Amino acid sequence: MTKVGRLAMQLGLSAITTTLAVGVLNNPVANAAEATVTPVNSTVTIVTSGWGHGIGMSQYGAYGAAKAGLAFGKILDFYYPGTTQAKLSASEKLDVLISKDTDHQLHFYPASGLTVKDSSGKKKVLPSGSNYKLWRVQRSGSNRVIYYKNAKSKWVKYSSGLSATRLWTIHNTKTNTVKIQLPDGATRTYRGEMLLRFSGGTAVTTNRVPMEDYLRSVVPSEMPASWSIEAVKAQSVAARSYAARYKKNLNGSKVYDICDSTACQAYYGTSKEHANSDKAIKATAGIILKYKDTIAYTMFSSSNGGHSAKGDYAYLTAHADPYDDDMLNQYRLVTLTSAAIQKKYTTIGTFKSMTFKRDGQGPWGGRITEVKITGSKASKTVTGSSFKSTFGLRERLLIAVGGLSTSTENYKRWASDKNVNGAIGVPTTSEQVIGSGLYAQFTGGHLYWTKASGSRLLSGAVYDVYKDAGGPSGKLGWPTSDVGKITKPKVKSISTGVETYFEKGLISCPSASAEIGKCVVSYG
Repeated sequence: MTKVGRLAMQLGLSAITTTLAVGVLNNPVANAAEATVTPVNSTVTIVTSGWGHGIGMSQYGAYGAAKAGLAFGKILDFYYPGTTQAKLSASEKLDVLISKDTDHQLHFYPASGLTVKDSSGKKKVLPSGSNYKLWRVQRSGSNRVIYYKNAKSKWVKYSSGLSATRLWTIHNTKTNTVKIQLPDGATRTYRGEMLLRFSGGTAVTTNRVPMEDYLRSVVPSEMPASWSIEAVKAQSVAARSYAARYKKNLNGSKVYDICDSTACQAYYGTSKEHANSDKAIKATAGIILKYKDTIAYTMFSSSNGGHSAKGDYAYLTAHADPYDDDMLNQYRLVTLTSAAIQKKYTTIGTFKSMTFKRDGQGPWGGRITEVKITGSKASKTVTGSSFKSTFGLRERLLIAVGGLSTSTENYKRWASDKNVNGAIGVPTTSEQVIGSGLYAQFTGGHLYWTKASGSRLLSGAVYDVYKDAGGPSGKLGWPTSDVGKITKPKVKSISTGVETYFEKGLISCPSASAEIGKCVVSYG
């Protein structure tokens, strides 16, 4: 059963009376507004599922699919339906922006074989003796100038004999690597060539590298190299296709073809290379995905939470993902205080409520597309992406409840159960005061607390029977134990199954999911 199915089954145990439209997870109305979510204890509790934008391939999903026996081609077919495999030219290279090199100069270390060449083909092998500690190429007007730091740590201008107005490349003919120094003193080693490119009135550092060498850093940076080889192969093809499409989209409009951060694809040079990912890259050498005659824009993210999001292309579809569903470690709880919300949206006054619109695709009515934040003075409507960014949320696939007081025993019980990743699951209502106790509802069950009985978890058939018997206000009173296996039968007709003790009785059921009529309520 999928996660969506499990949640629907768990939530369907009773009619939900909540400020959220989460009762029917698989039948949402596209862009329908939820009931208003108001703060409780001056907080709103948000639970996100997944991590990232959810478009295209889920990396956790690829892992789950590989575990299920799918080869990389089938994994790619699932996440990019309608695409076909093609071959990229073996000579394909990329100019990668080195975003951490922010001082508009290129610093690199001496090494035997280090050569600087201008675009006319003229070369100069740079010396690497004890008097050469560090090299630097910088911009001077429309010229490039090279310096070296000597043994006395003094910068000395070097006469290279190259054309100062032409593009220079720094390359090592022996190792095919160049070690650079970043402004913070950190060092990185890159394959291929290093360049200082002029962009407007400034200069930026780029790395010109063959596509397959580029992937040797990207693939293990984006996905653990230790994962199943078929998942890493799928990542290799997706990363290669993404880079080739990104370059095609820019079409020479910038001095680089792609950036090195997660805004494009993570790229750190040779430090991230790994034998396992090298193997996957080699096994898929040159393979890209195309849609009709165009390289596919193979977007991917860490986890889609069990349902992918729709992208801008026909092959980036919104659909349930049973493979990502196996990765149940992507839930995350975020508690927003009224003060924090008011700080972000200063024009609203005192925070009163928020209302979500969703895309209708996936659990909880789908990803949020719009949020209306209402206060005592005004309301402000923002996009789902803006809301996600403002509060540092992992995903737009989320639910929200009015709040859970962090001081209650039910909250502490839930927190000790790994919060949203434990058996108790995801909160679906705000905690409520019932008589002398508290009640909180979750996807994995229902927590009841009183000072005398403590926090107790009910679920399944026992909960259904208890609810029909009037709950805490009925003859049974408050539960004094969790639902547990029957160890010493108290009811002749039920020798095995589950049971729960209450202040004034006992509920016994032949199984956790038994029909209500087969359970027995014993008073006294």
